[in-house]
Order: sequence, then structure tokens, then C-alpha cells
Amino acid sequence: MNRINFLIAGASLAMLSGITGCTNKKEHKATQNIINVQVMQLGSAAGDYTQSIVYNGTLQANKSIDLSFQVSGTIKSLTVQPGDFVKKGQLVAAIDETTYRSQYQAQAAQAKLAEENYRRTKTVFEKGSIAEIKMLEAKSNFDQATAMAKATYQNIVHTKLFAPESGYVGEKNAEVGAIASPGQPVIKLLDTRSVEVLVSVPENEVNRYQTGEKATVRIEALNNEELEGRISEIGVLSLNNSANYNLKVKLNNPDQKLRPGMLSKVVFDSKSNKSHVGNNEIVVPLQAVQVDEKGNQYVYVASSDNKAKRKQVKTGQLYSNGLAIKSGLESNERLIISGFQKLIDQSPIAVQK
Repeated sequence: MNRINFLIAGASLAMLSGITGCTNKKEHKATQNIINVQVMQLGSAAGDYTQSIVYNGTLQANKSIDLSFQVSGTIKSLTVQPGDFVKKGQLVAAIDETTYRSQYQAQAAQAKLAEENYRRTKTVFEKGSIAEIKMLEAKSNFDQATAMAKATYQNIVHTKLFAPESGYVGEKNAEVGAIASPGQPVIKLLDTRSVEVLVSVPENEVNRYQTGEKATVRIEALNNEELEGRISEIGVLSLNNSANYNLKVKLNNPDQKLRPGMLSKVVFDSKSNKSHVGNNEIVVPLQAVQVDEKGNQYVYVASSDNKAKRKQVKTGQLYSNGLAIKSGLESNERLIISGFQKLIDQSPIAVQK
């Protein structure tokens, strides 16, 4: 038994649990009763199927920035809290600059003395009273002292942390009084003017999609409100050596009601994926396909005179939304997808809405 037949058999056994066997005579008698079924209308053309493909996903910020100091020191102030909105250039945190300020003042004084010494030495040199090497040494000392003072002044500048962009504070990773180290994240800033839905797509489905393709996103926290998004990124590396790839769908978020972490469902209209299925394939629910004792695969369709017609089929690729049928079904047929467990060929049926 190949993998597809094994899956079909498993689905059939699950649906038949609780249904007891019967003799051929009793089975024939039972099929004279009208059996209620549900059907799926196949597409008007081969490959034009109506099922949608759904992936579970999680919202994340379009951009996440970890803000950290470039110098070490004791945190003196944190002016924001998680959830606060900050504007570009706004002061969000500061560390005590006392030590750096003292160092700068001392070095600035040394630079001033070095400058005065250089000017005097240069004047004497121009009069020819000293060798050029003395003047060059004085200039070198002045340049070094000036560079050290400027570097220390930059340390003072770096004691203040400003928002590089507008956004919401997602995390605060430090408190006032704590020691900050260079590069240690203090605040996580989230740009949520647009958000992305991150989903995991199986390897046999990822190539059907293209960046820019439309998708419908249902947000569970907003009563399953449906929003339109577009694919912004398709992963090229599998996830942790698995057979899945990341796919991101971008959503505009002008009113800021979409928040990172919200659960969602990404729905792709399968009609837009004909190339994936093929011109002669139709995708049907896996459980609608059955396997007989000889390993033949078959389905039931509803005839115009309300009889169940058994049709042998040839299956193809298994997708997340069903099983591809390569041959055996025709366009505009009504596939029986519920109630088929009690059917034999030509059983009378009643199609339920």
C-alpha cells in the first residue's frame, strides 16, 4: 500500500469507527433506502477548484529595533513604558554622565594648554630660535589632546538614548539604577504602521506562491475580521532542517488595531493556483477518496437522477487542502463528500444543503 492509499485508508477508518459490518444481503437492502449526502460542486473547468488553502500564523511588527547605549553607566532615567508611542528623535532613556563630564572637562583643559604651548612653540620656530622637530612635537601633543577631548565629549552625547524612528515600545529590558553595558538592549521599539503575518508553508506548496500575491487574513482577536494583505517575503531556507518554509504576508495598519502576537489565519484562494495543480487535476477532500480491496481508488458522484455513481480515479499530489485527482472526474460533476460510507454504486441519495 503506497503512502496515499495508506492515508486514504486511515481517513476512511476514522470515519467508519462505530459503524458495524453487515452481510451482502443486508447491505443491498439498506441501500434501497434514500441516503442523505452532501456534495461539492467541482469547478467549471479542470483545475478550477473552489477550496481555499488556510495557514495559521502570528502577527509581528514590520520592523523591530533594539535600542541600546554605546557607553556603560548607571541608568538615570527611563521615560517610556511598554505600549507607549514615541516619535522619532524623542528621548527615551539616559545614563548618568557625571564621570564622562568630569573626564571631558579635564581633557578639554589639557587640550587648551597644549594649544597654547603649540602656538608659542610655532612662533619661536618661525623666528628660527628652535628646531622644527620641537614645533612638530608640540603640534602632535595638541592634536592628541584635542582628539581625546572630542572622544570623551561623544561619550557624553551617547549617555542619552533617542528613538531612531516613530513606533511603539514593545519591551523595556532595564530599570532606573541598573548598570547599562554597550550593546545591551534597553528598549525594543516596534514599527507597526504595517504588520506581517508569519506562516509556515510545506515544501510541496511553497513554489505556488509569489511575492506581491494577494491573501485574505482573518484576525481571531478582532472577531475574525478579514483584511487584505500581500506576500512580502518567501523563505529560501527550510526551518530547522524541516520541510517547511517561512512566508510573510504584509498588512497595512493605519489605525494601529493590529498588534504583534495576535493569532490569525491566512487564506489563499485556490483558484489563483492553477499552475500548482495542473490543467488536468482537480483537488478534492482526502476523505472523499476511498480504496477497495484491490487497491483501486474511487469516489462517488451524484448523478442527475439522484443516484450515487462510483467512479474510479487516479490521484496525484497530496496538498494541505486535499488530494489532486489526475483522471476519473469531469468538470461540473457533484462530488459526494459526506455520507458516502453507506453507499454502493447506484444507491438512491438525497442531496442536503
